[in-house]
Amino acid sequence: MSKIYSAIVGNNIRVYLGDTTELVKEAVEIHKTSPISTEAFSRTLTATSLLGKLLKNEKDVLTLKVGGTNQIKTILATTDFTGRVKGYISNTDAEIPYLSGTDRIGDAIGKGGNITIIRDFGLKEPYVGISHMISAEIDEDIAFYYKNSEQQPTVLKLGTIIEDGVVCAGGILIQPMPDATDSEKEAFDKAGEAISDVVEKLQQGLTAEEIIKSYFDLEVKMTGEFDVAFKCDCSEERITKALISVGPEELKEIIAVDQKAELKCHFCNKEYHFDKEALENMVKALES
Repeated sequence: MSKIYSAIVGNNIRVYLGDTTELVKEAVEIHKTSPISTEAFSRTLTATSLLGKLLKNEKDVLTLKVGGTNQIKTILATTDFTGRVKGYISNTDAEIPYLSGTDRIGDAIGKGGNITIIRDFGLKEPYVGISHMISAEIDEDIAFYYKNSEQQPTVLKLGTIIEDGVVCAGGILIQPMPDATDSEKEAFDKAGEAISDVVEKLQQGLTAEEIIKSYFDLEVKMTGEFDVAFKCDCSEERITKALISVGPEELKEIIAVDQKAELKCHFCNKEYHFDKEALENMVKALES
C-alpha cells in the first residue's frame, strides 16, 4: 500500500512525503505505459496524491490536469479526501530517444501548455486554477502555480526510478504557513535547494522521518500516516447514466447501426457492454 506521511517542521512548515510506488505500479499495469509516459504519469499521480492531503472535508475532490503541446497532450488525475486516486494519460507510448534524463519529460509534454488544478468543495461551482507551465517537468510547474496564483510558496519534488518497470515512485511537498518565522522561511528556502533525491532515499529504505530530517535542521514532528491507492470508482450504474445522457435519438441510431454499445472507462480500462435489449429499455425509460 502506498503511503503519504505528514509532518510539521519547526512550528510553521508543513511537509507531506509520499511513497507512491504501489499506486504507480497499479496505474502503469492498467495503462501499459512506455518509460517516458510512465515517468510523466507517475509524477502526475504522485503530485495529486500529495495535494489531496490539503483537502479538508470528506466530500472534497481535487483534480490535476497537465495539458501538453507535444507527444503527451493530456494527463489527468483526481483524488478524494480518503486517498483514492485515479488517472489517465492520453499517449501511453511517448518516446523521446534523442534526449536523456528529466529533459525527456519536458520535451514529451511540451513547454507551451498549462497546469490546471480543480478543487470541488461541493458548492455550486468548483474552484479552477490555471497556470502556464514553465518547464513541463510537472513538479516545478505546480510549485510555480501555487506561488504565483495562490501566493503560497511551495516546494514540490517528484521522481520515479524505472528499470524493468517501476522500482520506486514518490515525492515531497513543503509549504510554509502564514505565521512562519524568518528562520523557518530560511529553512524552507534551503530545503528547496537541497532536495533532489527523495526517491533514492525511499529506495534505500530510509523512514519518512529520516528523509524529512535530512533536509532540515529544525525539529521535525511526524503528524500522520495515510493510505493512498489507485482505485477507480466507475460502475455499471454510472456508465449507464452516461450512455442515457446522449438522448433517445442517439440511442436509437446505435441500436439501428450496431445493435449494442461498448464503453470503456478511461481511468481503469474496464469495459462495459450493453446489448440491444438494454439499449431499448433505456429508450423506453427516456420516452415514458
